[in-house]
Amino acid sequence: MRGLGVVIALLLLLYPLLVYFGTQWLEPRWLGLLFASVYLLRLIVVARRCWQRLLLIGAMFLGAGILWWVNSETLLKLLPVFINLGLASYFAYTLWCPPSIPTRVATLEYHGNLPPVVERYTIAITRLWCGFFIVNASVALATALFFSREVWTLYNGLIAYIAIGLLFAFEYGYRILIFHKKHGL
Repeated sequence: MRGLGVVIALLLLLYPLLVYFGTQWLEPRWLGLLFASVYLLRLIVVARRCWQRLLLIGAMFLGAGILWWVNSETLLKLLPVFINLGLASYFAYTLWCPPSIPTRVATLEYHGNLPPVVERYTIAITRLWCGFFIVNASVALATALFFSREVWTLYNGLIAYIAIGLLFAFEYGYRILIFHKKHGL
């Protein structure tokens, strides 16, 4: 099952490239059906709670049905927008129903004893990630609606991943520098 999860994750990471090359040979509806199948497999592998599976399967079938009916490449290109908005929503949800995602990660790093200064910091970082995902969704939307397939693929298949990696690396480096060296935590 773990190997299947890795293959699915790789297919999802390569989504922009698969759309770019796939739309040159297949109608969007067939690509949508293919990706809906991959997402269905992902849900089986990843989703832990029954209500999560049902909600995500329902959304996946609704999206696949709309894509099949409309047969639009633009709808295929909107998936990164929905993913970013979903991530922003989930990070925001963890602000109202703590602990936030960065707080959970920091708790593991500090073996459950999270100093108050670090907890406040992780809440601020959660807000930063929410803003980042909203901005990223906005740029992904602009590339899907107003730019060529090549620009969309470049942004969503490379630049967005680099931006996520840089934000994560800078945040982690800053946390190490400030909390481990300066505060000795």
